[in-house]
Amino acid sequence: MTHTTPLPLSAGIPHEPAAADETAYGGAAQMPLRSIFDAMGELVIVRDRDGRLSDVNGAFLRAFGGQREDWTGRWFAVAPAFGESSSQRRYDVAMRTRAGPVWIEWSETLTTDGSIIAVGRDVTEQRSLVQRESEAARGKGVFFAAVTHELRTPLSGALGTARLLEDTGLKPDQAAYVAALKASASHALKLIDDILDLSRLEAGKLDLRPEPVDPSRLVEEVCELLSEKAAEKGLALAHAQGPGVPAQIRADPARLKQILYNLAGNAVKFTRDGGVLVTLEAEDQNLRLSVRDTGPGINPADQARLFEQFERGAAERDNSAPGAGLGLAMVKRLAEAMDGEVGVRSQPGEGALFWFTFKPEVLQRAPVHRPLAGRRILIATPCGIESDALVLHAETLGAWAENCSSQGQLVARAQAVRPDIIILDDSWTEDASALAASGCTGRILALARPRTKARYTGKDRPAGIDGWLVAPVRASSLARFALGRSSGDEKRETTGVSGPVLAGYRILLAEDDPVNALIARTLLSRLGASIVMAGTGREAVLEASQGGYDAALLDLRMPELDGRDAAAQIRALPGEPGAVPLVALTANATEADRDACLAAGMDAFLAKPVDPDELAAVLSGLCGGQIRARLSA
Repeated sequence: MTHTTPLPLSAGIPHEPAAADETAYGGAAQMPLRSIFDAMGELVIVRDRDGRLSDVNGAFLRAFGGQREDWTGRWFAVAPAFGESSSQRRYDVAMRTRAGPVWIEWSETLTTDGSIIAVGRDVTEQRSLVQRESEAARGKGVFFAAVTHELRTPLSGALGTARLLEDTGLKPDQAAYVAALKASASHALKLIDDILDLSRLEAGKLDLRPEPVDPSRLVEEVCELLSEKAAEKGLALAHAQGPGVPAQIRADPARLKQILYNLAGNAVKFTRDGGVLVTLEAEDQNLRLSVRDTGPGINPADQARLFEQFERGAAERDNSAPGAGLGLAMVKRLAEAMDGEVGVRSQPGEGALFWFTFKPEVLQRAPVHRPLAGRRILIATPCGIESDALVLHAETLGAWAENCSSQGQLVARAQAVRPDIIILDDSWTEDASALAASGCTGRILALARPRTKARYTGKDRPAGIDGWLVAPVRASSLARFALGRSSGDEKRETTGVSGPVLAGYRILLAEDDPVNALIARTLLSRLGASIVMAGTGREAVLEASQGGYDAALLDLRMPELDGRDAAAQIRALPGEPGAVPLVALTANATEADRDACLAAGMDAFLAKPVDPDELAAVLSGLCGGQIRARLSA
């Protein structure tokens, strides 16, 4: 429906007499049509080409008063003239009737002789309902934002404290308790974030932040985050990509990760045996992310409701895998926000396949070079998930690949295929010597899991093993090993920070919550920084005005002066104190908070619980080019 700018509420009331047009709708021939109009409950008017009324029905007269002849010939126009290509239109207008001001929705039809028949319907109640719903949605958003912040603050404190406790030399049973505490707090924080994201999506206030993204790298990172959880359950977790996947796209990496993490995390959660395969493929101009598992499958009745809020499948309802039913609802809303689609295919007892497709802006096309062209790879593993991923990896890199899932047939297949490389399951590594004795000249690479890779790094490496890859295997690592450019040990990129990397830095920490203040102070001390505390925003501004700080960490919600106002006042200070790097600390890492912090003059944004690696990286990056402010003694 198109809404025009409402006319004054006096619109529609006749102002000046005009000669009646007796030609358009007069005479006996017009009586049946007039009878039909008078029988209608809606308002009906007929206008000639010039916009003057040639007829009105009884409902119109009851609404606006007068007799039919009082209106005939008067000018009555509530919208611009019809365009050349349109013959119908609809719009709302505010009008004053005998009963008072109302909103009327007019549906107009242009007839062949140039006249216009308009039907009006009172939509005041519907518009009021929409307005009330809109106000309720805004109120709900404010409520969720306030409540989730209040919930996140103590949960962030619990999680941050548990992380600190991990580094204190715990006994095995104590370490298990701390791990359980961390898991519970992390789960609660994720649930709160999902609720807040859903409320923002419903209100249309979740803004995407597109930036250059390597989609293959993103898939690798998510799978590696989930690999430990999969290993704890004895599941295989693998990823692969097909040919033609762009090297770089423009998209929101955080939201893409959120979609994939929910889909792949659910697959790991509900799968008891077998594994999970994440596939990235190019389909025409779209990218398709698929997550296939060997879990129990999903009933058709459950499939129809899976993407609705607070709907749970049978596995959740019987408490075999508890959940709140928010993850897939979030995936659907995020997919829609990206103009994409999400869906599922499954049969009970046959696993499930969840997929997400969207059309990204391509910044860099898929590489044409296929580094393993001409090479033959034999993949020897009983795990169908891992073999499917490795075959797809190899073929995308240009190699010919085949899987052997029977250990008894391994030597015979190697003799028949004569591969350049054999990827050997780490439970079959005793066959490496037999393969060499059979005349196989290909290099043998063990397929290790996160918890078994240690056996390949020392002197006890199984005989005949030339190197190893750690599942989930990256395509780049497979290519490097096949080309002889590495030993086969897949080096994971880590961001771990150790040692006093902030030694000599003087940091102002403004935080009013005692638990979160303790966590931040401890992390900064472990990184070697010297800390000065402020309990309110006003204290932070006063302390910053003294100068001598390398950076200031400001909590967004503080008494007397919040973090944004404190940042604005610090930026107004003259000289070096006003140029100090400012980092926001907040329990609610929303886009609105981020934008407000940047507008207030802050340089960076950290969400609680603060990650020590991220804290060190941010402060090192902001302060590294400056002369460090040092305490005098």
